[in-house]
Amino acid sequence: MKSFVKFCINKRYWDLLKNKCQCYSMGKDSVSVLLPFDDVKNIDYIHQINEKTDNNLYYDWDVVYNYSDIEIDNAELFHVKINNVIEPCGEECGTKYDDNGSCPICGAGRKQISTLNLTKIPSLKEYDIFKTISGEIIVSERFCELVFNHKLCGLLLQPILINKKKSLRFMQLDAVMRVDISKKTRFGIDFFDTINIPQSSEKKINICGHEIAIPKEIYVCPNKDLMGLRLLSELYIKKHPEHQCDFMKTSQYVGVRRGLLQPEPLYLCSKKFFDIVKENNISGLSFSIVKLSEN
Repeated sequence: MKSFVKFCINKRYWDLLKNKCQCYSMGKDSVSVLLPFDDVKNIDYIHQINEKTDNNLYYDWDVVYNYSDIEIDNAELFHVKINNVIEPCGEECGTKYDDNGSCPICGAGRKQISTLNLTKIPSLKEYDIFKTISGEIIVSERFCELVFNHKLCGLLLQPILINKKKSLRFMQLDAVMRVDISKKTRFGIDFFDTINIPQSSEKKINICGHEIAIPKEIYVCPNKDLMGLRLLSELYIKKHPEHQCDFMKTSQYVGVRRGLLQPEPLYLCSKKFFDIVKENNISGLSFSIVKLSEN
């Protein structure tokens, strides 16, 4: 396995890096840079420049893994990442939720208690799976057909409403089975974190002469419902007697409760699910190998 970190660099600062890092794609406002984990010199250089630019050097980052064919063939489980995010979300469109069972500290665990209602779904003909900014997963009719034809288990498919009318093209996807995240998994606020910050401080900012209070955010919950803001390592889960489902989710959550954003579980799949996605060119997903741990 080879590990890389991808930075989405603010184009304004590209001149500070272009002699150090190789660009692999360039957009209107950003430059994407992919660096091997062992390129300590250039990764550290990005860290230094980011601090000098008040943490504005890059917009986002991600960890990317490149596996050998043998590693893929021998893997039992995969971490499923849904890359395509849309708006609006269910909360903006009248979907009902119950917060009574959610964690009183971090807010993780909110339950959806009505059919997912959306006012629109963007024209994403090339995608078979995507999620809203609140984490609700939507899949295409083609995706559903593959689930039934290949008898994939553990996937809960439910109807959705678009403008309160049942959609014939899309359904909401959830997982039936939950698994526990191992303490070997690392989380953080930023790629350069060595210790995850449990919470932010309450802030007050001035906007047009008005003082606005920004409440503190919880990133690591003492109740162990919320594990961190971002995943920094491969996903480790505690060994389970049986992994019979083709699609699962973690009992613990990642992310933050901030406006419409909600803490989300991480999703896993079987090798069977992985192979079907690859064979049928299901778009909108990326994968990394899940490691099993005793604790």
